[in-house]
Amino acid sequence: MNTYQPTDNVVHLHAALQTEQLTLWTQDEGGSSAIELAFRATASSAPDELAARLATAPGLVRAGAGSWDGSRTPIHPLSLESAYADPELLRDLGARGARFARDLGVDVVVGAETAGVPLAAAVSLAGGLPFAFVRKPGYRGHEHDEPPVRGASVAGRRVLFVDDAVASGASVERFGAVLAAAGAEVVGVFVAVDMRDVADTVTAEAAALPTASATTYLEVLDLATANGVLDATVHDLSVDAIVNHWTEDDPRWELLPLAA
Repeated sequence: MNTYQPTDNVVHLHAALQTEQLTLWTQDEGGSSAIELAFRATASSAPDELAARLATAPGLVRAGAGSWDGSRTPIHPLSLESAYADPELLRDLGARGARFARDLGVDVVVGAETAGVPLAAAVSLAGGLPFAFVRKPGYRGHEHDEPPVRGASVAGRRVLFVDDAVASGASVERFGAVLAAAGAEVVGVFVAVDMRDVADTVTAEAAALPTASATTYLEVLDLATANGVLDATVHDLSVDAIVNHWTEDDPRWELLPLAA
């Protein structure tokens, strides 16, 4: 069920992630609802409509050089909170996550503070599963010895960890350690966007855990371009910069504002 396979070629990984994403729900047809079967039929024969809706959410993809973790980026980091602004999109993302939770036999859906909380709540509602959220590691609240996990009890229970995105997997590792200390068994990860296709490295835990998403980072850029959100030249330059790791003094950085 894991959507990540180690590879030296980020483009091949991107294609593999897309393929697994579209076939993830085509197994075990017995007992499926009409809605799920309709989704599966669509996913097997056409581009993922949910991924396109996410990629074209107003404000999610924005042209213009930015920075992330101290490094220069060819476009602004994805504003994934923009996806939460659309109640129907958030609902459908939650339904996608709920199907994944059901397949994993999850007991509790846990959102990462803060960006994972709205998505986890949507998964919880769609799946009729208990909800909890996990504080950022090191958080200190107003209470003495405030528990790091709030909401439903996770001790001795199978947990789906939910966040807005996963890249290197560092957050999965940090939050996973907090949940393990609370007695939870993290059995899977659900995110809106899987960004491991552009990560330099991926932690062993993030590579091993079953992971599902609506889309991948490179697919977001592809779909944003196909739907007129991102200029094609900006797309090509941005992907080149990300995949080939342009240096700070690469003269092609100057082409991005001209193309935009």
